[in-house]
Amino acid sequence: MNEHALISKHSQAEIELSMGMCIVKYRAASMIDLACVMRTEDDRKALSNSGPVLHIIPADSPLVEHDALKWLGSDQAMNGVIARAVVVPSNLAVIQDKIRWALFRPSVPFRIFRNTQVAKGWLIDLWYSHMEGKEI
Repeated sequence: MNEHALISKHSQAEIELSMGMCIVKYRAASMIDLACVMRTEDDRKALSNSGPVLHIIPADSPLVEHDALKWLGSDQAMNGVIARAVVVPSNLAVIQDKIRWALFRPSVPFRIFRNTQVAKGWLIDLWYSHMEGKEI
């Protein structure tokens, strides 16, 4: 654990703000439905509403609702966010996201991944591009 991180623990997730990136780690065996992600996102916004956001859903989650993932990429949820990545235990959700990404790219980048490191790398690349644009 990073000693310089700001961490907020909630019943649904642990929210960590470290070096400008917000990481939301859902608790083991959590049911990830629309109400859960909306509550967690409100908590995250109270901690920080800038920089990239990474949501990590554990492999043992008994439910990951499509509507919850869809909402995380919505304009309402993305307000103030540079980019968002969600790591899920489902290959199907990743395939659906790749098709959506190929057909439609949202104004605020949002992607679904299976691998946490790949998701972090994608977010960091977008973040650097965003910051580089501000310096010019």
